[in-house]
Amino acid sequence: MRSRRFRLPSSRFHKATILVNKTVGRGYFRLVLRDPEISAAALPGQFVMLRVSENMDPLLARPFGISSLPSRSSLELIYRVVGRGTSLLTQRKAGDSLNLLGPIGNGFPLPEKEATPVLIAGGSGFPPLHFLSVKAGSRAHLFIGARNKDCLPPAGIVKSFRDTAAKVHLATEDGSAGKQGMTTDLLNAFLTVMERKTPVVLYACGPHAMLGAVSRIAEIHSLPCFVSMEERMACGVGACMGCSVAMKTGGYKRVCKDGPVFASRDIEWREQVAVKLVSSRK
Repeated sequence: MRSRRFRLPSSRFHKATILVNKTVGRGYFRLVLRDPEISAAALPGQFVMLRVSENMDPLLARPFGISSLPSRSSLELIYRVVGRGTSLLTQRKAGDSLNLLGPIGNGFPLPEKEATPVLIAGGSGFPPLHFLSVKAGSRAHLFIGARNKDCLPPAGIVKSFRDTAAKVHLATEDGSAGKQGMTTDLLNAFLTVMERKTPVVLYACGPHAMLGAVSRIAEIHSLPCFVSMEERMACGVGACMGCSVAMKTGGYKRVCKDGPVFASRDIEWREQVAVKLVSSRK
């Protein structure tokens, strides 16, 4: 396993020029920014903090995982419209400037050349894995799960995965696309029957419940597993502690500064799920 190379982000927001900001379907937009500084340093799993407007309204920047590097001077973000901030972002045009900070955080450790990377995406957690799949190339198997076909990533994104990965496995809870059931069920069945001719490494990004289930599967099959945690962030640089997650060794670590990628075995998953359940009832 090649170790993660942590690269310190720029300590200040700077302007990047919008090259593309267009819908790609199902509520998702593709945003391409010209930013030679970030594109030269970005690693799969890292993210940027982006101000969606120039008038400081909304006040807080938003975190976005890097989906790919279309060129040596640009980066691609795939975002879903979920609130006022992302709605405002859809109104920005090519040629406009946006303030952003990055690349931030620790990325995925890249698999060794002889290893088989297995990528698991749930919800809107596919952009960091898309970046990783480009690096991993044709060795990767990708598992994507959703409630139904309308909740899957846009067709163009799935096609892009198919162009780089060895195989894309789809699962929907209602059976409207791919196999019926949970993506973790599909993953467990795959790992059970596959011939271990090469080492296997799991990478996942998505809802906490799914990540916890993937972590348990990794333990059952004695496989290394790395997860990209999704948390709300205020600062993105470790100052506010608002994105902390519980560790098995006790205490908390910050997703923005210590993550967003963690070894799944280090996370206290029961506490993560409990915290989410309490938050959802408030």
